[in-house]
Amino acid sequence: MGEEISLENFKEALKELRVTEARRGFVSHLAAYVIVNAFLIFINLWTSPGSLWFPFILAGWGIGLAFHYLASRPSRIIEETEKEIASIEYHARKRKKDAGQ
Repeated sequence: MGEEISLENFKEALKELRVTEARRGFVSHLAAYVIVNAFLIFINLWTSPGSLWFPFILAGWGIGLAFHYLASRPSRIIEETEKEIASIEYHARKRKKDAGQ
């Protein structure tokens, strides 16, 4: 059917996939932040320019966005994926050892 790949190639591809997914998730979050907050700024300035409430929303959501950025950095994603791979390998070896007894 298809060409076999090595375990190392699989691990590297998994890390790349996880980094790409994390980046895509952050970019989606950032786009929602920009679009929604632009609309909220417009609403605030149009309906009650003397009472500015939009900075509180920008700051609150901005904190969440900053944490999302920190959690989706490639170095962190790769580190977490390597931990997951090590855990899976450990359990697979343990399972093989237990089955052999």
